[in-house]
Amino acid sequence: MDFNLLISCPRGKEPKAKSEATYFISNLGDKEVAILKTRFSGLLTGKTSLDPFLVIKKAREDALNNPWDFRYVTKMVPISKVCNSDTNTIGLAIADLLPNLKSCNSFRITIIKRDSNLDSKNLIDSLASLLSIPVNLKNPNCVILIEVLGEYTGISVIKEPIFSIQRSVNASESLVKI
Repeated sequence: MDFNLLISCPRGKEPKAKSEATYFISNLGDKEVAILKTRFSGLLTGKTSLDPFLVIKKAREDALNNPWDFRYVTKMVPISKVCNSDTNTIGLAIADLLPNLKSCNSFRITIIKRDSNLDSKNLIDSLASLLSIPVNLKNPNCVILIEVLGEYTGISVIKEPIFSIQRSVNASESLVKI
């Protein structure tokens, strides 16, 4: 499985959200974007040739200016790395992303698990030991986001708020509220 975006929508609205996300991303210049339904209700994956962080930034801007453009897509998350869902493989993937943490003064690890028996505490402990910057659970300037989708895991270092239609329109974005 290869993706660089996770897209949330209301349950049962996946086909409409797929169409909406495809239209939005193709208008940004990626005519070959692929949006796929996952086995998890209300969750799609996307593969774009564009920088996924740029897509998220443009989606936030568009939602502030034209909130009606997003009727079905409720959230988009950029994904930097996809790997198998085991602690060692996730650790290696995060080690590859360590250069992205150079500008971070503090961090937090957030794990969102779907259909997984991974031990979150052990995973967080083993990953935190790789980093020499301080942990800040309430107000980090970087979040290491680990999205577990059964046998696959998407990982990102988030330095700006992700796209969430509710937070974007209400102007209440926050890095911590992923």
